[in-house]
Amino acid sequence: MADTNDQMAETWLRMMSLFFARRDQFFATLQQLSLTPPHGHALISLRHGPVRMRDMAQLMACDASYVTAVADRLDELGLAERRNAADDRRVRELALTAKGALVAQQLDDVFTAPPDTLLALSAPDRATLLRIMRKLGEPAQGDWMPSRSLR
Repeated sequence: MADTNDQMAETWLRMMSLFFARRDQFFATLQQLSLTPPHGHALISLRHGPVRMRDMAQLMACDASYVTAVADRLDELGLAERRNAADDRRVRELALTAKGALVAQQLDDVFTAPPDTLLALSAPDRATLLRIMRKLGEPAQGDWMPSRSLR
């Protein structure tokens, strides 16, 4: 049992190191754009369409007043805009601008690009790794990254 636990601990540590290397590149890209991680989270979340301000607070697990500050900065940079919700004009939502859609795509590309170490695997090893990862199931709803099709 100890050997199995040691193997899984090493496996998990290696998986985390791949993730954190990508996260660090994502953060560096955000810094180049004068944005913070919450700005990046909001931009990527908005790629699927406008989000009500209160729903954004829930997605970001923060207070609504903080979302207002994030929205202010995104609006100031021309990346997102506040507008009335289509189904209830009393409700405000945040939506990407054309410029914001480009930046959100850039951030998503940086964050989701496979690390070079994975790309260097042989085709059979990549297929085996994918088969194993698929056995683990789909990411749970509510994970940091918004849901996206993995098929």
